[in-house]
Amino acid sequence: MENIIVLLICILVILVIYFIFNINIRKIKEAKEDNKIKGIVDKFPNNEEICKAILKMLKNEEVNIKQNDNPKEKTSVYVALTNTIHIANIDNIYTRIQTVAHECLHSIQSRRMLMFNFIFTNIYNIYFVLSIILTVLKIFNNTSLQIIILLFMGITFYIVRAYLENDAMIKAKYLAEKYMHEYIKENEVCSKREVEEVITKYDEINKIGIPAYNFVLFLKPMIKIIVYSVVACIISFV
Repeated sequence: MENIIVLLICILVILVIYFIFNINIRKIKEAKEDNKIKGIVDKFPNNEEICKAILKMLKNEEVNIKQNDNPKEKTSVYVALTNTIHIANIDNIYTRIQTVAHECLHSIQSRRMLMFNFIFTNIYNIYFVLSIILTVLKIFNNTSLQIIILLFMGITFYIVRAYLENDAMIKAKYLAEKYMHEYIKENEVCSKREVEEVITKYDEINKIGIPAYNFVLFLKPMIKIIVYSVVACIISFV
């Protein structure tokens, strides 16, 4: 009965947060399509060159850069363990300058927090899988305790990851703007007005995308608790 109550509460909380954050998938897709802005961004160098320039601005040039040419890979990431920025195949996406700036900002964040996030996330995921296996094998009999543990691990995961991501997401637009203005001083590829048009578009997509990302981030630990609760419910009736 307790597991069913937990399951219902989780679903209710997800629906409430979804409503509060006003998530609109259609608007996110529409915001990603703008040929005019893409045309302006296409005038700037390739992503690797942008990354090198921004890292120089941040006085953090020792970071490794790897370009992923896989057309299916659209997620760029900074790996603290190897101090490497992996740039996805985002050449045809007008947000690419902001995305590169985002990953560059991760590279100057607290290394202690970045490493904690990496290690803890892996421990969290492993514990989740083990808790399900051991519950199915009836080695973990106290399912309420496991839900509490997953809840607190989920809260820790969300707080740390949300801080890192929000810090980078909010600052990325300003860093991208600074880079573009400095670049057009030496290379007159476009006007200041066109740069402002790009930044305005970044503002527009950030207003939709940042809440959506936070919702997805919140959803991850909630789904783990829901999955575990469902498994616990099934096992209790077997």
